[in-house]
Amino acid sequence: MAMTPFEEFSKEVDALTAAHKRSRLSRFVMWVEYRRRRWSNDPMQFRMVETEGKPVGDSMDVYHMSLHDMMHHEVCGQLTAEVLLKGRRINAFSRGAYKQMEDLVGRITIQPRWV
Repeated sequence: MAMTPFEEFSKEVDALTAAHKRSRLSRFVMWVEYRRRRWSNDPMQFRMVETEGKPVGDSMDVYHMSLHDMMHHEVCGQLTAEVLLKGRRINAFSRGAYKQMEDLVGRITIQPRWV
């Protein structure tokens, strides 16, 4: 039976979190991967959910440009850093409070989750 893209992504996150605990060399490789993704503006694609899954850690405030689809892109960038640099097991997030800060800046509170 073929896995869905979300199941494949979850398996990849599991492998990355396991490798993060293994050695400093693997953490260095993940740091390089994070820098590559940041340079090419290609974050990992996390799914937005309502209440599914288990909350992981504390909620986070994410500041972003309030243009079309920039909130999801910046949240994915922040969560990519959490997975690759800190080894957190996250594959989704739930949306919390939103506040418009200035003309083009907004702040959203998210809760990282494992579905």
